[in-house]
Amino acid sequence: MGKVAKTADRAKAGDSAEQACPKCGKPVRIVKRIRNRQLNIAGGMYLSCSGCEYAEKL
Repeated sequence: MGKVAKTADRAKAGDSAEQACPKCGKPVRIVKRIRNRQLNIAGGMYLSCSGCEYAEKL
């Protein structure tokens, strides 16, 4: 028999399933964005909504 992974029963650290978008109410997800100099957007980790243009830096 193989070993059971130690992290298998732990909750995910950055679980955003319970969070909803304040604009449209759909669930948000954690995304990593690169810097975009043309649009003047800083890179980093963001909470992002797939339904609208909502994004919040973590």
